[in-house]
Amino acid sequence: MNRLNLTNETHPMEASPAANSKTLLVLAGIASGLYLLMPRIVQGMALAEPSLSGEVFPWVPHVDSATLHRIHQAEGVFIPAFVFGAVYAALFAIYLLALRVTRTGQPPCKPSIVIGAGAVFLGIQLFSPVLLSWDVYFYALYGRVLSVYGVSPYGVAPVFAATDPFANFIGDKYLPSWYGPLWTLICAGITRVTGEHTGWTILVFRSLGLSLAIGIAILIRKILLRIEPRQATRGVLLFLWNPLLVLETGLSAHNDVFMLFFVVLAVWLHLQGWKTAAVLALILSAFVKFLTAMLVPLYLLLVLRELPAWRERWKFLLLSSSAAALISFPVILFSKSSAGSPASKAATSTDFYAHNFHELIFKGLRRALGEDAVSVAQPIYFQGYWIAATAEAEFRTELPGSESPVTRLPPDRRVLVMARPLTEKARVYDPETRSIGLVDLKLFKDSTRPTQATTDPMILQNEMMVMDRSTVHTANTWIRAVTWLLFASFGLLAAFRTTNLRQFLVWSAASLIACYFLIITEFWPWYANWALAVGALAPTRLPARCAVILSAFVPSLYITIAYKGSNPAWIYSLRSLPALVFPLLIMLTLLALNTLRSRANHQVQP
Repeated sequence: MNRLNLTNETHPMEASPAANSKTLLVLAGIASGLYLLMPRIVQGMALAEPSLSGEVFPWVPHVDSATLHRIHQAEGVFIPAFVFGAVYAALFAIYLLALRVTRTGQPPCKPSIVIGAGAVFLGIQLFSPVLLSWDVYFYALYGRVLSVYGVSPYGVAPVFAATDPFANFIGDKYLPSWYGPLWTLICAGITRVTGEHTGWTILVFRSLGLSLAIGIAILIRKILLRIEPRQATRGVLLFLWNPLLVLETGLSAHNDVFMLFFVVLAVWLHLQGWKTAAVLALILSAFVKFLTAMLVPLYLLLVLRELPAWRERWKFLLLSSSAAALISFPVILFSKSSAGSPASKAATSTDFYAHNFHELIFKGLRRALGEDAVSVAQPIYFQGYWIAATAEAEFRTELPGSESPVTRLPPDRRVLVMARPLTEKARVYDPETRSIGLVDLKLFKDSTRPTQATTDPMILQNEMMVMDRSTVHTANTWIRAVTWLLFASFGLLAAFRTTNLRQFLVWSAASLIACYFLIITEFWPWYANWALAVGALAPTRLPARCAVILSAFVPSLYITIAYKGSNPAWIYSLRSLPALVFPLLIMLTLLALNTLRSRANHQVQP
C-alpha cells in the first residue's frame, strides 16, 4: 500500500504552532465536556453495568443493577442509545478537526497538549458510576478462580463459591476464559492484591488500562520520532484522541490495551536493536489475546530479510525460539491454561456469528440448504421442548396460501414448541395430527417427552438444538473454508510485501483490518482499536485511514443492539450493515482510488 496522507494533500503554513496548540486546547475542552455527559447517557443503555466507583469515591453516585433495571423499564433503552450516537458523532467530529490541525504541512503542536488532553479524556471515565460492558466482572472472576480457588479458569464448569463477591454480577451467565495465559496471571495478581473489595478491584483494572493507553501513546511518539518525525504528534493524536479508544478503554474497561501495549513495545524494541526481545513482546501480546499471534511470523520474516547472512539469521531464530520457550512455559504453567481455551473453538464454531455480515450469509446459506425460515430466525442455542394443555385449547393450523383453520386440543395434549415464543403465542408441532400451528401459552405447562417422539422424524428434527442441525454445520463449513482461504491468501501477500519496518507496520495494520471482515465472524466495537493502535505507527498510510473510518461506524452497534428481541426486530438483524458493511465499501473505494493514483504517478515518471 502506497504512502497516502489522510487529507490527500499537503497544505501551506497557515497558522503558527501557538495558534494550532490553542485550537487543540479549545477542541479538548469541548470534548471533555461531552465526555462528562457520557455516564448519564450510558446508564440508560441496554449494555450499561455498575462501575462500583461509588465504593471508592464518595462523591460518585451509587448505581446498582436494580437501579439500572428500573431506569430501563421506566425510560426504555432506545432514546439513550440514539443520544449516545449523537454525542459520539460530535466527539468524532472534534477528533477529525484535531487531525486536520495536525495534518502534514501544518506547524507542529505541543505534544504535551495532545498526550495531556488524552489523559484527561481517559481519566474522566474513572468517575463514571456505570460501565458500557460487564467484561471487567469476568476479568475479576477469572483472576479469583486462579488466585483464590486455585483452579483453572478455562474449565467449562464454574468453580467459584456462590457467595463470591463477583458471582452476583455474573449470575448464571458464567463463561470459561477466552483470554491468554498472561492475562489470567494479570487478573490473578490484581485480585490477589484487592481481595474481595469489588470497587477497588474494578478501579485497578480500569486504572491499569488507562495507564497503558497513555503508555502506548508515549511509545507511538518515540517510534515516530525515529522513523517519521513530522508525523509524531499526529500519530499520538490519531490513537489517543479517538473516541472509540477512550470509551472502550475508560468507560468499558476492556483489556485490549494490554495486548496492544506489547505490540507497540515490540516495535520500539526493534528500533533499539533488541530483536529477540521484540519477538518476546509479540508473544506476550498474544498471551493476552491470541489474535496478535499472527504478527509473530510476519515480524520473523522481516528480521530474516534484514539480517545480511544466514549465520546471523540462524542465531536470531535460535535465540528467539529459546527465549520464547523459556517465557511460555512458566506463563502457561502458572496460569493453568494447559487445559485449553474456548477461544480456539471460535475459528470453527457454529455459534460464533454475531454483529458481523457473516451472520447474514450464514442464515442465507441455511435457507438455501432447505432449513425452515422460522428455524433460521431462532437463537443458535434454542432447543425444542414439550408442553401440555391444562385445559381445552385452540390450535390455529399453519396452511400456506389459505386461512388458518382452528381446531381444539384436549387437556393433557402434548405439543412440541418449535420456536422461542416472543409473545403469549407459541409455534408448536402437534404429533397427533402431524401439523404445525399456534397455541396460547397461558393454557399450557411444561411436560415430558412422549413415547412416539423416537420414531417421528419431524420431532427428532425440531427437538434438536439449532446449532446441531446438518444445514447449520454445512453452511458453517463453507463459510469457514472460504474466509480462511481468503485470509491465508492475504497473509501471503502481506508476507511478500513486508520488506522493511514501515511495510511491517502497514501490513500488520492491514492484516488486523482483514481479519475483521474475513475470519472474525463475531465482532464487537472495541475490536476496531486493534488496527487503530498499529495504524497510528504509520499515520499517513491507507490502513490508518481505514482504522479511523471503521472506528466512526462500529459504535452504531450500540444503537441497533437495543432492538434485540423487540419490534421491529429487523433493525437488530441488519445491525452489521451500518457498523461494518458501509465502512467496508468506503475502504474499498479508497483502495481503488489509491491504486489508480499510484498507477498514474508511475506512468508519469521518466
